[in-house]
Amino acid sequence: MANSRKRKKKGKGLIVLVLLVLLMVAGLVFVMTHYLNKINRVTEVVPVSEDFETEENFGLDEMNPEDVEWGEIAPLMDDDLLNILLVGQDRRPGQGRQRSDTMIVCSVNVKTKKIAMISFLRDLYVQIPGYTDNRLNAAYVFGGFPLLKDSLKTNFGITVDGCFEVDFNGFTALIDEIGGVDISLTAAEAKVVGGGTKEGENHLNGDLALKYARIRKIDSDFQRTNRQRKVLLACYEKVKRCSLKEMLSLLDQALPNLTTDMTNTQIYAIMTKLFSLFGKVEINTYHIPPDGTYTNVYIRGMAVLYPDLKAIRDILADQYMPF
Repeated sequence: MANSRKRKKKGKGLIVLVLLVLLMVAGLVFVMTHYLNKINRVTEVVPVSEDFETEENFGLDEMNPEDVEWGEIAPLMDDDLLNILLVGQDRRPGQGRQRSDTMIVCSVNVKTKKIAMISFLRDLYVQIPGYTDNRLNAAYVFGGFPLLKDSLKTNFGITVDGCFEVDFNGFTALIDEIGGVDISLTAAEAKVVGGGTKEGENHLNGDLALKYARIRKIDSDFQRTNRQRKVLLACYEKVKRCSLKEMLSLLDQALPNLTTDMTNTQIYAIMTKLFSLFGKVEINTYHIPPDGTYTNVYIRGMAVLYPDLKAIRDILADQYMPF
């Protein structure tokens, strides 16, 4: 009889414990849903007619579009990786979808705790499914996230699991919300950024960080993408030191500046995978195309980077992706 009472008490205690756990999980889901619902969602992508951003030829070899040979590109076997595409676009207030100014694939390997941050240059001349060959940044304005993801898979073999986009206003707001970032500037960079900056270490607010990330004329678009990745790394270093209170405030202010093609359920799944990595990862940064895998040419009235897709795909598989 006594054993029966003990079993009943133990059973009741177990039920209470399970209920408490369920309530905690429900509360956590409620809180996370509250924050994730602040992110803008892409509900429908309306395709637009193609166009070409043409310019004068300043001495480049002209290439006939009919002479372009792409060949077959094998998909990367990246099922063990989580590939998130970050898109920045030059959209002004009142404008619709524009060309993607920034395209960075963040590839995460949870097992090895490695992340590769890979910039794809906007002037890459590539195949755009359903359209004429064009610059890579045209894929986003033509067909949004879906077409840009298809273009990355067609040309480079990368399967993108989800996307986040931010425009220039959102970028400056995000930087300001974390209190700015610390970046080391060269004398030439400081001259362009202005705002009292100097050669060496500087603390940049959102506006100055945007000016820094957009610098191109003093060197090249390759260096511009390097600057963009430096800003992202500086943001990561800042955010990982935030307290819980600061983090919640950051989410509250930052998430409305983001747009994604993922559902809350998909983001939950990604967060579950990434939670154990926060602050404990090895991050490497790269740009596509690598040196020696492209030619500067003039084609269809555009100065572009004509890539050796097979060579680039092999470098991605053997060196850049965090397998």
